[in-house]
Amino acid sequence: MMKNKWLDFNDAPEQGTTQKLDAEDVKRRIQERLPEYLAWLFPNGKKRGQKFVLGNIQGKKGKSLEVELSSGLWHDFESGGGGDIISLTAEHQKLDAQRDFPEIIQFMADWLGMPSFTPPATANHQEEYEDLGHHTGKWDYHDAEGNLVACVYRYDTPEGKEFRPWDVKTRKTKAPNPRPLYNQPGIKVADEVLLVEGEKAAQALIDSGYCATTAMNGAKAPTDKTDWSPLKGKRVTLWPDNDDAGLEYAFSAAKAIADVGALSVIIVKPPADKPEKWDAADAVQESFDIDHWLASTERKTIKSAGLQLSDWSALRYKGKAPEQHFLIEGSFPLGVVSILAAMGDTGKGMLTLKLALEIACCDGLTVEVFGGKVLQHGTAVVFTSEDDQAEVHRRLEKLDPTDLRLKSPEKLVIIPLPNAGGPFPMVRETPEGPRTTTEFTQMVRQLQAIEDLKLVVFDPLSSFVHADVNADPAVGSYLTGLLANLASETGATVIVVHHMRKPPGQKPIENAEQARDAIRGSSALVDGVRMAYALWPAQDQVVQQTCQTLNLIPEPRSFYQGAVVKSNGPADRTIRTYKRNSIGLLEDLTARMKGQQPSTYDLLGVLAGGIRMAASRGHPFTHTGVNGVFKHRHRLPEAFHHMPRHKLENMVQELLSERPPRVVKGTLMGSKEHKWLDSPWGPFADGKGRIEEGADRLKND
Repeated sequence: MMKNKWLDFNDAPEQGTTQKLDAEDVKRRIQERLPEYLAWLFPNGKKRGQKFVLGNIQGKKGKSLEVELSSGLWHDFESGGGGDIISLTAEHQKLDAQRDFPEIIQFMADWLGMPSFTPPATANHQEEYEDLGHHTGKWDYHDAEGNLVACVYRYDTPEGKEFRPWDVKTRKTKAPNPRPLYNQPGIKVADEVLLVEGEKAAQALIDSGYCATTAMNGAKAPTDKTDWSPLKGKRVTLWPDNDDAGLEYAFSAAKAIADVGALSVIIVKPPADKPEKWDAADAVQESFDIDHWLASTERKTIKSAGLQLSDWSALRYKGKAPEQHFLIEGSFPLGVVSILAAMGDTGKGMLTLKLALEIACCDGLTVEVFGGKVLQHGTAVVFTSEDDQAEVHRRLEKLDPTDLRLKSPEKLVIIPLPNAGGPFPMVRETPEGPRTTTEFTQMVRQLQAIEDLKLVVFDPLSSFVHADVNADPAVGSYLTGLLANLASETGATVIVVHHMRKPPGQKPIENAEQARDAIRGSSALVDGVRMAYALWPAQDQVVQQTCQTLNLIPEPRSFYQGAVVKSNGPADRTIRTYKRNSIGLLEDLTARMKGQQPSTYDLLGVLAGGIRMAASRGHPFTHTGVNGVFKHRHRLPEAFHHMPRHKLENMVQELLSERPPRVVKGTLMGSKEHKWLDSPWGPFADGKGRIEEGADRLKND
């Protein structure tokens, strides 16, 4: 049976035994944790690069006194004083550095949690622990006052890493109960705390000037046996290792941290291009830009502290801007709030159910809804206040007769509110103005916990607002801001289904502008969303033309038109024609009406794909000239083979001018000339492009 090395500590004398401390050892240990020690000694001080600055030796705010973090030397430009870390501690404690030297060293040792004795070696030390060998790492756990409460030792064995905890109070080889957090003195004086996996990662961040902590045993730490209370009132960012176990643990820990009263709790996602198990220690070692990454990376907000100005510095906007992703190609963007507006009895409820089904249950299939391809798959949540469970079931049975939804039932969540306690209000009018309700806040927390959330639908909007959203601009602005925050924090598309009013004089809607004006509510409602899609009854002449072209019967209340009527970004604004089919679903007839001729928007997407494919194969195009798209149009899809030069080159220019662009000009490896067309993420865009054999000969000059 393997003997436990931790038992050797039982041979050491009690911590009260008086023996002389090694001053140089104490000073060295303080130097290793200097940023943390100074932050504890002077809570008003700040780290500025490789210096720690404060106003004076009494600890006031300012920058007259500087401490070099690399050496521990300090200088007060106001008083002229200076010295090393021992003299700084003496000045702070109002002691004489020479006369009170032992007391100063003891003060520093107490903060470190060092006992005032040196444990004697025992005759059987090596024999007891020869199974693990000498420890290769040691981390001390202190309480908020700096008292040592536990130690964790690391051993590198032939079988891998092993860790052994030591409970100082019970003097046993076990973790304390409850388990303490690492770096509690630092947490005590900090407003923001990074929670990482493992002491090595936490200490690497601490040494770099961040306040970091970890639970004992990292991602394997039981959240219910850890004392999270030191994080009460703190803004906590969880930085998991780059693996599934780390992310799973982060969500579990985040809930526990939120429950103890942390001011805010967010989880950041490690960079996608980093290797598995990459962590904070790796980031420090490779001089990774931690500040920029923390400010700009994808995050999941578990608990929000509200608006913090310090969160929105220019670091948020450093580097390449993120690409806008879409739920549906050409219309509904991801991570924003959109309106779907229609008059009663249009069939918008069936359309949103169809969309939810395709997102949750049809991964890998190319399906079009609202005139575009469904590009994202994951969890879809639909709140419907007008249809009960029986009606929802009947509709799903028609839309999904093969029960595809039951293969991953947790991905499709449909709440018929008549059977679930009735609609819950998002916003309620108060004497102080519109306010968020407790019911909505609780629902948002549940939505935030869904890792792959792609769609949230509220149908209809009026059932969820206990205020006059149609007449009061303040309510419209407040509501859209609230929903935009939900979309941003979850990364999902949030769709609110809303009603349209009939145009003045009962005249039919003739175009997209009239459809936008017909959306009910104050202008603040439409202005406050990123995208609005409207459906309206088709005019008689449109119905007649459609029926003649496609040989259909002009049934009443069966033909509708729809389009993007408001968008803050690129969108397909084609006015589409729909017909209600036998199960009540609106089918898009637009392509059939055009004889399958693609729109300009569709052609741009095909052209971008052709350019991207050519570049990836080492056969790139240039915009014009001997290697230009027109000269080599036969290598593009057939739709471009007979296109005039000016039209084809203008389409390429349109792709180059988009923001964000789908096509950019890049370079060959070793060249500085930007002329080769590629996607923003392709080899030529990165300056690493190579011309490969196998296509028409491309000229390099």
